[in-house]
Amino acid sequence: MNLWVRRLLVSLALLVWVAGLGWAYWWFEGRYIKSFERPVFFQAEQVAPPFAPGQVQVVHVWQSNCPCSAGHEAYVEEMTARFAARGVRFARSGQRLAAGMPTGLGQLDYWALPAAWSDWPGAPSIAIWSADGSLAYVGPYSDGAHCSADSSFVEPVLQALLDGRRVNITQQDSVSCLCDLPADQEGADASPVKP
Repeated sequence: MNLWVRRLLVSLALLVWVAGLGWAYWWFEGRYIKSFERPVFFQAEQVAPPFAPGQVQVVHVWQSNCPCSAGHEAYVEEMTARFAARGVRFARSGQRLAAGMPTGLGQLDYWALPAAWSDWPGAPSIAIWSADGSLAYVGPYSDGAHCSADSSFVEPVLQALLDGRRVNITQQDSVSCLCDLPADQEGADASPVKP
């Protein structure tokens, strides 16, 4: 094979390799490096809570593979255990399978978001009902990608409801770190299912 043909083949291989690297970077950037913190509008119609009324109820809308969930895991586990001991009942939504989910969340009953909430902005987020079954709060756990007891929007709402005060935060603008929910989430019935 002459030198000119070798150079042409090496040049073509190099060109294919560079194009492959460019495509891989474009794909990786679109899938994993995109900005997850974005302005969102939470709005939810009144729907029945996952369990019969009689106690404050919370639904964690969760995605384990979401980079935003990592900043909330420890807080959500601790907060769920603390308020469950005070009589608050918890369920989870978003990610159907418990695999890869924090232990405490994975053991909660699964509650599919109702069809009326098909435009739910994403996860991690939360919905809270008062003891009489009225929707009290929908939205993120906090602003940003990390949450703690000091930055939580949830704790003041739960404390107010446990103290017998009325809360109605079912529409709000927020800048939140959220991932999209899986497509199989929409239009499901709203009855809880054991994990």
